[in-house]
Amino acid sequence: MESNNVIIFLEKYDYAYTVKDKIITTNLNLSQKVIIDLSNSQKVIITDQLVSWNFLTGGITMSLKNAIIYNFVAMLFFGFFCQYLEFSNKDFSSLLLVFIGWVLIFTSYYTINLASFKQEIINCTSE
Repeated sequence: MESNNVIIFLEKYDYAYTVKDKIITTNLNLSQKVIIDLSNSQKVIITDQLVSWNFLTGGITMSLKNAIIYNFVAMLFFGFFCQYLEFSNKDFSSLLLVFIGWVLIFTSYYTINLASFKQEIINCTSE
């Protein structure tokens, strides 16, 4: 697989990227990286990472799939914690709803951003 098509595409749309051997690392918006592995001539391997300070995992570096699982587990614990605090006449349900909204908004953003970028790369490499 030629990496020239991908590099031409990335330069055309002004993406920040680095190339090391046949691996292209692209920086997307809001601390999201996409790694394009072109070392296998049969298929293109595209992986993602949320790095540095992002809106889903904070300072923890992980893939979007793991960030979704991480936030789901955190939401469960926080939900049970809010229910526990209701017994002591403290209401944190509005804070739980804000947390759920935050996770849904940024999960949707990162997922749509990654899916559209992957589709553009697939279209670029299939030509």
